[in-house]
Amino acid sequence: MKRAGLTFNLKYLLLVFLFFILQSCGYNLRENPAFFLDKNIAVISNSNALNQLFIEELKKTSNNVLVYETKDIDDLDLIIRINNHQIKRFSSAQGSGARTVEVRIDYNLAFSIENPSVARREDYEIKDVKYVAFNDSQILAMEAEANEINKDFIKYALKKIELLSASQGK
Repeated sequence: MKRAGLTFNLKYLLLVFLFFILQSCGYNLRENPAFFLDKNIAVISNSNALNQLFIEELKKTSNNVLVYETKDIDDLDLIIRINNHQIKRFSSAQGSGARTVEVRIDYNLAFSIENPSVARREDYEIKDVKYVAFNDSQILAMEAEANEINKDFIKYALKKIELLSASQGK
């Protein structure tokens, strides 16, 4: 009798196709950055709400985060100097009656990474953009969504900083 079912090759092809779909929509496994885990990290920045959110998210990945506003720095593995950190909102699409129907949120983080053990400092910039559907009647929900997007931007920046600092240490 002929067996009804998928052949091995078709199953393999469907598995690969599923993997590509998950990767294209941004899915990735939850992971804790291993590079930040055992490092003494100093963050030098001005104290605004966005930088405070950045430091809070960084503290979730490392136990040894120090916040400085002066130049007293000893026995550190990594120094992150935040030069410019901002999120801007723009109206990206308008509907009938010139009402905003879509908002573009731009993220920009200009920073430098110093590795005292190598005595090297490099400047970097991370930019990202997200588009959000806007509805006048749901302003409070939009604010909550904007806060989540801010956290997503910062988590993305921390992953990039981890990769950059890991490659700088080698």
